[in-house]
Amino acid sequence: MFEPTPTSNRKRIAVIGAGPAGLVALKTLIATREYQDKRWEVIAFEQRTDIGGIWLPDPSPGDQPQTPLYNSLTTNLPHPIMAFRDFPFPHSTPLYPKASVVLQYLQDYVKGFHLHPYIRFSTYVTSIKPYSLGTTGVSWNIATKSYPPISNEEVTWANVNTIVIANGRHGCPFYPSNIDNFDVWKGVGKVSHSMTYREPTSFRDKSVIVVGNGPSALDISPELVGIASRVYRSIRKSSTTSGITTRGQPQDEEAITICRPIREFGDVKEGVVVLDDGKILSGVDHVIFATGYDISTPFLGPPVVNEMPNRERAYPMPDNWLINSGQHLFPLTEHMILTPKHLPLGSFFVLGLPRPIVPFPFIEIQCHLVTAILSGKVEMDIEGENSAVHAMMEEMLRRFDNRSDLAAREWHRMDGERQFDYRVEIANLTDVDPNTMIPEWQRRVYARKLELRKAWKEIEKKGEDKRVTKDVGKGGEHEWVELMDRILEEIDKGEQNRGWTKTTD
Repeated sequence: MFEPTPTSNRKRIAVIGAGPAGLVALKTLIATREYQDKRWEVIAFEQRTDIGGIWLPDPSPGDQPQTPLYNSLTTNLPHPIMAFRDFPFPHSTPLYPKASVVLQYLQDYVKGFHLHPYIRFSTYVTSIKPYSLGTTGVSWNIATKSYPPISNEEVTWANVNTIVIANGRHGCPFYPSNIDNFDVWKGVGKVSHSMTYREPTSFRDKSVIVVGNGPSALDISPELVGIASRVYRSIRKSSTTSGITTRGQPQDEEAITICRPIREFGDVKEGVVVLDDGKILSGVDHVIFATGYDISTPFLGPPVVNEMPNRERAYPMPDNWLINSGQHLFPLTEHMILTPKHLPLGSFFVLGLPRPIVPFPFIEIQCHLVTAILSGKVEMDIEGENSAVHAMMEEMLRRFDNRSDLAAREWHRMDGERQFDYRVEIANLTDVDPNTMIPEWQRRVYARKLELRKAWKEIEKKGEDKRVTKDVGKGGEHEWVELMDRILEEIDKGEQNRGWTKTTD
């Protein structure tokens, strides 16, 4: 039992968050020999009343929702590539499941690996502070309060040896800071973030601009068509994906008007919006910013990290170990391990920072590295690792003409093959088999994810989805791979409209 005050000399490990990252961290930690031999104590703090993170709906979101989950959300990745490697989705699951199916999957994961006893729910972490530093170890004090607050009573969990940050990247909405009169429009409720969006009917007969070119913008903007009187989508530059949503539905160019970035908000009553090319839109009723999120660590402060994101810096302030620019945390070895020279290896980890990634298996392999380090199976030259990370940042700054903001934005980016190469690299540091953790088919499917999703939407539209996936997966993962390969082959043949058949042995 993990108590506020230690009752033994066991290593005390605290995980912050019980979304997907926190759950796989817990599962991996308690599977170790060290935990089984009662040499480790493990706990997770979760501020909400149940597991799931962003996949757990917020029944009364208001202005500060606890999740960006909107009502119609389905995954933008096929679940065979999305699942934890040792825990597939049930057979016959739709290839792109609804959010409720993902939540059930996570609940089944918790039950399957008996994780509930390790999670302290309705517990808000107010601060994490280093208590003592030395060459042989570090102690952290974690302060928590009940959530929602029922009193000001604070509990201190003392002498924690290892912190694993698993609170996700979708808790602090980012708005552009360079738009004139932004505060005026936001103050009267004409500006919101996609984090607060749930369904389109509240925008009925309104003229709406959706800002962004990512998954949320590409989902929300077509959902508004036919309900809003007019829909614009504002993007930085033209894109070959601007005519297709992540759901694979063609966007009617007459229904959604692609426009340039917003430079200025004008008269509120007239709904005047000025674009960066000088074009003026009028009669705009609302603007939804689907512009992503800042990395948020509100429970941390100096000397660990700056308290508020600072987008003008790529490196930490002299008295801090890390810089949080909102876009990156630096320096972290392998994008996850805090290794200042005076802090012992294994004291502090951050999970799931890189993007865009397949998050569940990506974080799963990171957790294997966490346990390998904590058990002493992996050693690192801390000084050498720090030097290498700083050299990489110097190179990135040269690429971007010393623009710290651009270097920070790109630091954790792992487009295309890079995320899979990273997972192989991490697997090779541990005792897990890279061929099992990162099978070749995942690269192939991920490279064609947009085509696959578009084809799947056509299958759903024809009402053939349940028949196509019936019993698929009963015989193992290879059945899902074969199904996805058949769909891709049909795409290559140009036969999407001939009807989909499920072959049987």
